[in-house]
Amino acid sequence: MGARVSRKPETTISAVLIVKDEEECLARCLESVRWVDEIVVYDTGSSDRTVEIARRFTDTVVEGYWDDDFGAARNRAIARATGEWVLVVDADEQFVGSPHTVRKHLGSGRANFFTIPVGTQVVQPGTIDPPATSVRFFRRSDGQYAGALHEQVVNRPGVRRVLRPLPGASITHTGYSEGPEAMEARFRRNLEIAERELESARDAGQDGHEVAIRESNLARSLVGAGRREEGMELGERVHDGGALPDIAMESFARAMAITAAAHGDTVLARQWAGRLRAVANHPVWADTVLVEISAAEHDPVATLDALELVPTTMVDEHGRQVRRVEYSRYEVWALWKLGRARDVRRAAVRAAAAGVLPGQPYELWEWVGEDGLREVVEALTEDAWQLLGVLCTHVGATEAARNVLDLMARVRPGDLAVLLCARELRFPADLAGLEEAATWSARMRTAGLEEYCTLVALAQDVGTPAPQRARAAALAHFAYGDPRALPALEDALAAVAPEDEAELAAHLDVLAPGLVQRA
Repeated sequence: MGARVSRKPETTISAVLIVKDEEECLARCLESVRWVDEIVVYDTGSSDRTVEIARRFTDTVVEGYWDDDFGAARNRAIARATGEWVLVVDADEQFVGSPHTVRKHLGSGRANFFTIPVGTQVVQPGTIDPPATSVRFFRRSDGQYAGALHEQVVNRPGVRRVLRPLPGASITHTGYSEGPEAMEARFRRNLEIAERELESARDAGQDGHEVAIRESNLARSLVGAGRREEGMELGERVHDGGALPDIAMESFARAMAITAAAHGDTVLARQWAGRLRAVANHPVWADTVLVEISAAEHDPVATLDALELVPTTMVDEHGRQVRRVEYSRYEVWALWKLGRARDVRRAAVRAAAAGVLPGQPYELWEWVGEDGLREVVEALTEDAWQLLGVLCTHVGATEAARNVLDLMARVRPGDLAVLLCARELRFPADLAGLEEAATWSARMRTAGLEEYCTLVALAQDVGTPAPQRARAAALAHFAYGDPRALPALEDALAAVAPEDEAELAAHLDVLAPGLVQRA
């Protein structure tokens, strides 16, 4: 009889996400974790196509609920998982690494919690987050989440925590910028959670470290919610109290420094940068803050000098990476201020090729001009390309933003991401604005997106002046025979002021001869 070979059970991994209204980025995230054994998506109340997209990748899609507690939501999601190990990702993140290496280390038996680097590949220009390490892999039976805000992985009662870095894996954050209304709502929500968390910690008599962490969360939430002075004063008390652990103080000091700089208090910003330098494991994290502070002081020479201290690429002992290219917005701005046009274009193109947007749309239009921007747009990586389109819609009322999106459409005719972004544009209520809308309508229809016809959308928009709505409806009917146009025209005409009727009639006779008389 042959010898029986004992095989070690295969390491099983469940990727777990909590999501809400993530249709723009969810597919890329789920594609990056297809290699795991199970994907669990816990939806907290999406009103877009998030659930539909999730079901293309997994059968385990839970239509759950939201109770203002991130930790509780993650634990409800983990409760639906069946794998031995849990990989936690967010919808605007992507896993990068070797599945074979991950399984090898998870199955080694040396640890039950693993940290991996989490870095930002594409962010809104001017809001750079330094890479951090985070517990993203842990044995499902051993770990759970704690904390309603800035939730953390903790060991379950009676479980010994053995923590190690995990080679061969990282998370890349490719999140898109939020619009002003979404950001305001998020800040309000975070403030409510932070206040509740601090009150609970104090009522429970938790130790000084725990209370200080929650106080720091509250300070940051106060600033984000517009109560800056309260937040900064609380931040000073947190620092002076000395109870905040160094690893938490590092993140907190950076946030306070950037906040102070953004509000013009560069003296306080440099004070917080010094506090960051005192606790950071590497001086580069303070050096990167000095770049942003120098820019806030409107000093291009000091900004370029500070950038010289930032290495091209560096990975610290925690696996966090910094790349100088991620600070290209400050370099491009400084070079532009100094009148170095050729260097401006080179730096902007170099950043675009590395997946970093070197400025907001309106900034790029000013800094590099239309010809230079074409070079930048042509060099963009896919994620940066899509982010630029989204940013154009967030500042869509500006001519520069519309010009940038128009340039993108000319560089990549029929690009779906650009066309979908164009749905959010708002055009001037004049003939030039009508011409822009007509151009986008033609692009939509050429791509088979008649339902998103810009002229029809303009005609149906009750926030648009009635004469412009009427002109858009007339043109949509005359050019395309769109059945939605005539009802929209009738509604618009009914709302036209008497003093505007004669001028509008002349316009309509040019756009769609005889239409008004027939209607």
